[in-house]
Amino acid sequence: MFWTIFAIFAVSLIAESVTSWLFIKGSQARHPSLWRHSGSPTLMGNGDLFNAWPLVRYVAQRRYAAVGEEESISFADKLRVPLVVSYFLAAVSAIACIGTYFIVGT
Repeated sequence: MFWTIFAIFAVSLIAESVTSWLFIKGSQARHPSLWRHSGSPTLMGNGDLFNAWPLVRYVAQRRYAAVGEEESISFADKLRVPLVVSYFLAAVSAIACIGTYFIVGT
């Protein structure tokens, strides 16, 4: 049971990392006003689930709509669901993984 939950955690963490990377690098290169509006996030600054939360919250709440550029909004909209879902799946599975380890063991 532990290893199954750990696998879910690992896959969801990788998915969250990839979608964060896509948002950060894509907005920095092609939508600089969106990147600045989102707080100029960096890859190192979003290296774990705690530090990634401000960016995920920004995207989840669609605060990027205030940028007013249709291409930037469309770009962020495409990454919104994958980023938010993978983040919460990683967070929930991390808690489940730790709980399972202490209750059941490996």
